[in-house]
Amino acid sequence: MGSPSSESGLIKVAIATGNGVGVTEHFGYATDFQIWDVSTSTPRLLETRRNIPGCGADRSAAQQRDPLDVSVDLVADCRAVVVAKIGECGVNRLAELNILAFETDDTVDSVVRELAESSLLRERCPA
Repeated sequence: MGSPSSESGLIKVAIATGNGVGVTEHFGYATDFQIWDVSTSTPRLLETRRNIPGCGADRSAAQQRDPLDVSVDLVADCRAVVVAKIGECGVNRLAELNILAFETDDTVDSVVRELAESSLLRERCPA
């Protein structure tokens, strides 16, 4: 399997936003991730993925998977995750998949423009 986002030249970034304007969600509490392509100077929203939050969620007894695994799997094809906050377990799980984690309280627009203009995600190679 290739590195995240490598299949079609896209550089996907997952952004945890509760309002579509700002980066507002903690990784463990995020209910939605906007998936952006930042491979060109014009970032493009690809989709919004619904998440079952790993923290504080009303979970059924039938769900046997680790809640954090559900969130990590949801963004596994992304090169980076941008959230308001993320714990050490989340950072470590993402790092195992060569996914960078960023914390910010900036706007979604600002974040995607900065990532599209940066070479950071283009230079990221699998370990």
